Amino acid sequence: MSPQKQAEWAWIPGRSDLHVLPPPPALLAPLIRWDAPFYLALAKEGYPAPRGEPPVYHLGFFPLYPLAVRTFEHVLGNFFWAAFAVSNLSALLAALLMLKLGGWRAALLFLASPGAHFLAYPYSEAVFALALAAALVALQSERLGLAAVAGAAASATRPPGVAVAVALIAHAPHRLRNWAAAAAALSGMIAFMAWCHERYGDALAFVHIQGHHRRELSLLGPVKAFFAFDQDPDYYLVAIACLFVAVKMIRRSPAWTWITAWFLLLLPIATGTLQALIRYQAVNLPLLCGVPTLVPGRGFRWVLAACLALMVFEAFLYGKGIGHN
Repeated sequence: MSPQKQAEWAWIPGRSDLHVLPPPPALLAPLIRWDAPFYLALAKEGYPAPRGEPPVYHLGFFPLYPLAVRTFEHVLGNFFWAAFAVSNLSALLAALLMLKLGGWRAALLFLASPGAHFLAYPYSEAVFALALAAALVALQSERLGLAAVAGAAASATRPPGVAVAVALIAHAPHRLRNWAAAAAALSGMIAFMAWCHERYGDALAFVHIQGHHRRELSLLGPVKAFFAFDQDPDYYLVAIACLFVAVKMIRRSPAWTWITAWFLLLLPIATGTLQALIRYQAVNLPLLCGVPTLVPGRGFRWVLAACLALMVFEAFLYGKGIGHN
């Protein structure tokens, strides 16, 4: 890393409202980039008080992962190690659930997808994957109550947690109990919305803050995302591959599976950008389960190897502090 980059990423306590902790251990420092300091700051001090300018960017991050990190910190005595422990343990448990959801090939692909390195970092993806996997496995066996509880955890971790409610409704749209379970699965997000309204006077603060990052949901968002040509080729490669799998799943998978996969694919690009899509699709579990059914046998090994190679490349860029677009 160049001296300029080292200065850019130097962790200096008090440098901003994100550097509220002492410097991280040298082993972990290259793995703490971009969104990670937000989660660590939330785990340490919670959400900042209401203010005018600059806006409270922390509101773009849901509370369950920081709360889990704070809980683990009481055991480990260090927020950085606690964050990595929560992420890696959640990723392991999610992979074990993927064995039930899609078999060992789907579990391997989950751990080796192009964005799988984020499952090990201080990001909420691993906790979200665990909650989503638990919900889908429960739904697969008709345990709607358990699916609703896991869905509530997913919707308290990331906005795409709404996907559990989508899956519950798509599974049996004619059954009232599925609709009731879907409503319960949204309770995590609803609780956060109620808290945002009480604290900041804006129940949709986490949506509105995305406007500062030029992310706004629209029907033409996917078209804009693909034809903006403002991202690097690897994003287009992953996006096209995901679309190919999603289309093929329509005739090969149960409706609730491919509908949920499409929802998790279209939701981020409906904001008009492919940015971070590689990370987001690393936790599109229904889509990952669909890949082995399309590429069986030796072909799957080549797909797995290609995904792993791209993931290593993405992890290298991340560690170097290169935010390629």
